[in-house]
Amino acid sequence: MKATTVRFGEDLWAMLERESSRLGLSAAQFVREATIMRMGMLAGSRGDPDAELTIADIAARASGRARFDEVAKALAEPGRLAALHDAALLDSAPEEPFDRLARLAARVVNAPVALVSALDRDRQFFKSCLGLPEPWATRREAPLSHSFCQHVVAAREPMMVSDARRDERVLDNLAIRDLGVIAYLGVPLITRQGHALGTLCVIDRQPRIWTDDEINLVKDVAAAAVTEITLRGDLHSTPQSAANKQPNGA
Repeated sequence: MKATTVRFGEDLWAMLERESSRLGLSAAQFVREATIMRMGMLAGSRGDPDAELTIADIAARASGRARFDEVAKALAEPGRLAALHDAALLDSAPEEPFDRLARLAARVVNAPVALVSALDRDRQFFKSCLGLPEPWATRREAPLSHSFCQHVVAAREPMMVSDARRDERVLDNLAIRDLGVIAYLGVPLITRQGHALGTLCVIDRQPRIWTDDEINLVKDVAAAAVTEITLRGDLHSTPQSAANKQPNGA
């Protein structure tokens, strides 16, 4: 694989970052898609008999565009977003039960980073973040361009990555560069109503093969996180439910 450096003016770069972020892509991936699409158009206009793929096939195979569209659709599903809002996880303060689960997940698989995350339609919020570098630990959120967890929520099943730099699903993800994510194991947090609200994940800064025992241990901790979310949601809804039962004028 060969790489090249392309320089842009400040205005063009700002536009590029803005548009790529809206699509949940890195700027590099956005440029690669545009380049490949251009090459496909040129090949098509020449009627190149050696062109093996159609323009759409080239773009889809190179960037996984269809996969990103499916992820965006899953994250924006109204029922899921309503459940996420009702859970009151987004932009909430750190809470010891979730921090305890993050510490436990990191300890049982000997990983330096563990997160309990909630996935909004355009960002990932860290309900708990153990071992994240700054400024992410203070911000407690990241755009989707830095999110592996979005794929877990969309697929509604665990995702294992041994070396993100070699995994086509995430090799362009900016979390590799900015958060030091190399190996990743994420489990979806699915409520009893069937909504995938986020993930519990563990991260390593070096390649590793996740064993079946490690995967099962993280699944167990994720199940405890779902229980915590359920209990927390019940506590938040109880005062409102009681208020709704009060007679008028009480």
